[in-house]
Amino acid sequence: MSWLAEREQLQEEAQGFNKTIRLTSKNGWFWKAIAWILFVVSFGRFKREDFLVHFATTIGHVQAYPEEWDAATVRRVMVHESRHCFQARVCGFGIHPMVGLPIMTLFYAFLPLPMLLAFFRAWFELDADRTSWRYQLAHGTADADTIRWRAQNFAETISGPAYMWSVWRSLAVRWFLREAEKVIAEHQAQ
Repeated sequence: MSWLAEREQLQEEAQGFNKTIRLTSKNGWFWKAIAWILFVVSFGRFKREDFLVHFATTIGHVQAYPEEWDAATVRRVMVHESRHCFQARVCGFGIHPMVGLPIMTLFYAFLPLPMLLAFFRAWFELDADRTSWRYQLAHGTADADTIRWRAQNFAETISGPAYMWSVWRSLAVRWFLREAEKVIAEHQAQ
């Protein structure tokens, strides 16, 4: 069943992370236009269907999820996406995620270079995943091996066409796995 059947409850849960968050589905011309843009800038390597069906996307305070996802999948990804809202708010000097969106976009998309040296893009994603790992460990929804698997898998994803080859694969994997071990050690020390 689509997460939209539980949209109001999920909206309340998301606003527990940040009061400004608004959930939406990835239906509509705006998301299809972004899918086309990503397809073109990835030289056809990041398929439009993948963006629309397999990826959540946050822009400022708006979190967009594929309609096909169920509520459990949205809940699992929501912490990561909510961290992106927080990052945008920080870029906007704490005012609102939309105020910080232009600055975050500059860092995320272009600095220092759009491909292979997009360290800020990789860092934003690592920071969001690190927050998600902590949440999952604290709430018992993941164990250390699951966190390690997620770190490896997501590092490979962000170093590929879905994230415009943000950094080299070997660097991303080492960086994410090192950070995963730190989060696991912090959790075990509690």
